[in-house]
Amino acid sequence: MAILTFTSDFGTRDHYVAAVKAKISAYNPNIKIVDITHDIEHFNIAHGAFVLNAVFRDFPIGTVHLVAIHSQGREKDKFIALKQEEHFFVGADNGLFSLLSEKTPTAIAELNYDKNLSSTFPEKNVFVPAAVSLANGASVYDLGKQLLSINKLYNRSPIVKKNALIGYVMHVDDYGNLITNITRQLFEKTAQNRAYFIKLNRESIHLLSESYFDVEDGDWLAFFNSLGTLEIAVKKGDASRLLGLRYDSEILITFTPEID
Repeated sequence: MAILTFTSDFGTRDHYVAAVKAKISAYNPNIKIVDITHDIEHFNIAHGAFVLNAVFRDFPIGTVHLVAIHSQGREKDKFIALKQEEHFFVGADNGLFSLLSEKTPTAIAELNYDKNLSSTFPEKNVFVPAAVSLANGASVYDLGKQLLSINKLYNRSPIVKKNALIGYVMHVDDYGNLITNITRQLFEKTAQNRAYFIKLNRESIHLLSESYFDVEDGDWLAFFNSLGTLEIAVKKGDASRLLGLRYDSEILITFTPEID
């Protein structure tokens, strides 16, 4: 059975999610639709890219991902389909897809569609037919003319210094936990078994935890999450609110100076 995931910034108060899913079922009632989330912050491409990047590889190769996030942001943005890491994606060429992988897409096409249908609800009237066609076995180039590249956006990269590592908050989850772009590999390479502390405005953390069970309620902790990146949290608390940190905020780790 073909799998089609659906990610959007529509929310769940209105009819938009149901309308898209109804259209998918009308084309092919046998497609398995998996909702990743519809609570992406409105128009927030970085948030959408983070969530999709965190989970799309968990689906089987060949899965089709319909992405409806800031789809009508700029008039010049094309509607596209692409194949990347053996998965298929359909959505607006607004830069989001460039944040999903460092690998170059193996196929990209600008979607063919009736221009009169795209102005009101392209997620339903343009994205759905393309996504269903891919789920039914069509190739990317069956859907439109070939493109050679997609619009690119760039995430911040950590800054490595002799005795410091500067990372950035890439996502604040629903619990207020701060998910950074500092990987375990980069941390260990920079630390070289030296003592360290993580500076968080008026708070600091001197020891990494393995899980929430390592600390008491209300305590601060830092640990490497299931994505392999450093996460800052307060057990049963909201780290983002308490620290005043949010997306793109700086996280500083300092290390004991090396002895020459």
